[in-house]
Amino acid sequence: MKVEIDLKAGFLQNLKREVLATLTAEERAVIEVSTGEMGNKPDAVKLGWLKMRTKENWTKQDYQRALKKTIEKLRTEVARHAERKE
Repeated sequence: MKVEIDLKAGFLQNLKREVLATLTAEERAVIEVSTGEMGNKPDAVKLGWLKMRTKENWTKQDYQRALKKTIEKLRTEVARHAERKE
C-alpha cells in the first residue's frame, strides 16, 4: 500500500482546524508519524514512536491500516467541508 500524498509540502497546514479536530488522538499520532521528519525514518522508529505516544504495541500492518483509514477519513471530511463552501 502506497499513499500518494506529498506530506512534506504542508499537508497538515492545508487542512482546516475543524477537519483536524475530527481525528482521534490515535489518528493524530498516525498522521504525525507519517509527516515531516518522521516520515523519512525507518518503520521501526515510527512504530516505537507510536508505542510511546499511544501506550499500545504497533505492527507495521496496524500502522498501515490505521494510516489508510485516517487518510480516507480526512478525504471525506475535506470533501464535506468543500461542499459546505459551495
